[in-house]
Amino acid sequence: MSVRESIDPSSSLWAWLAFDLWFYRTRRGLSLAQTAMIVRVTRGTVSNWEAGRLRPRDSYLKRLDEAWNTGGHFERLYMFACNGHDPDWYKQYLQYEQAARNIEVYHGKTVPALLQTESYMRALVADSEHELDVSAEAEARLKRQEILAKPDPPHLWVLLDQEVLECTVGGPGVMREQLGYLVQVGRLSRAAVRVVPRSVGRHPGHDGAIQILRVGSRYVAYVGAQLGGRLIEGGDETAALALRFAKIGAVALSKNDSRSLIEQTMRTYTSDPVA
Repeated sequence: MSVRESIDPSSSLWAWLAFDLWFYRTRRGLSLAQTAMIVRVTRGTVSNWEAGRLRPRDSYLKRLDEAWNTGGHFERLYMFACNGHDPDWYKQYLQYEQAARNIEVYHGKTVPALLQTESYMRALVADSEHELDVSAEAEARLKRQEILAKPDPPHLWVLLDQEVLECTVGGPGVMREQLGYLVQVGRLSRAAVRVVPRSVGRHPGHDGAIQILRVGSRYVAYVGAQLGGRLIEGGDETAALALRFAKIGAVALSKNDSRSLIEQTMRTYTSDPVA
């Protein structure tokens, strides 16, 4: 069975889009190369679209709709896929994260996964209400962090609420190590770790976590929620989240003042409790 044949169009909107690209093409008796000529891409690109390995842009789908007289079928399906809940969104997000040139992250409750020490993440996962394999989850998160050690790492901008520094996860020792790592990352040439002080009060980040990635020439975003997040690919929502991230950054401390606050908070974690 080929990769394309394994796609279940009922599993997600993106799988449906991939399936319909194949279905509409073959019903017209067109080859991959002929379809590629219509949208002005390579044959391999069309093959990757149909296999679900690559997601097309709306401009390409508009050309197909016009050439095949579909009444806007592919454009609408793309719009709903971008805005809807994709059960396989996390796998796609990780692929984007690996290829991202810029990563902007805001978290208000915990240290984001890309900056978690192993001890912190193990304690966090162990306390989760979800039934997760602690070792497997920790290994997966550490694997994600390898992008920061690449010869040409992405630019990373992180905004954290002061609450993140003060919310004890795993005990004082774990927190000292974790805050020390935040200071270390904040000194990297392509990174910035800034803190929103409690004195700011309510700000635009209180609605949930935000992550914005620049992948190639476009932007994708992730927003957190109580029962799971949502991946947003392009459009007005991504632009609105970029503006929200900028507004949060406007009330955050500078890099130097943030580092001072992190180091000051580190000193409050003096010792682990006696067993």
